[in-house]
Amino acid sequence: MCVSTLQNNSHTALDMTWQRNQLIKAFERNNKGKDVTKGKAPRIETVPLESNSETDPAVRENNCQFILHANVVEIIEAGTYDTSNSRPHSIVIGSTPNDSHANSNDNRATVSYRIMRAGELEIWASGELTTHDPLPDAMLISHLMDQTANRVVSELREPR
Repeated sequence: MCVSTLQNNSHTALDMTWQRNQLIKAFERNNKGKDVTKGKAPRIETVPLESNSETDPAVRENNCQFILHANVVEIIEAGTYDTSNSRPHSIVIGSTPNDSHANSNDNRATVSYRIMRAGELEIWASGELTTHDPLPDAMLISHLMDQTANRVVSELREPR
């Protein structure tokens, strides 16, 4: 699976190549799981792309069957008020956006992803993850990269 450089639609400056590399490391950790080592689940080999283009020549050169695109949708700093509604099909890790137990000192970040089959224009699978945590932005996004890898692994291993 080729992993494109992340997009950043938030208004926060982040090193998206570093975040992509964190995502790839999360896949490597998944490949060390007991189901993979015992042969019950396939390894998911990743190839970093230097772009987020659908037509990156590295997809063909590396014979990637799937391409993963991820986008940092938003980062909301603690103490700021967000008037937007919760997005459809999102999975919230930690407290939900309207949870009275949510800590006002927590930052919130949302990452969306889509999996494309190489050579096809339709989205094969997609999702969105949100987390709340007092961690700094870069660490918060890294946490979401782990969660994204877990979701993508589940999507790829799920029989279709």
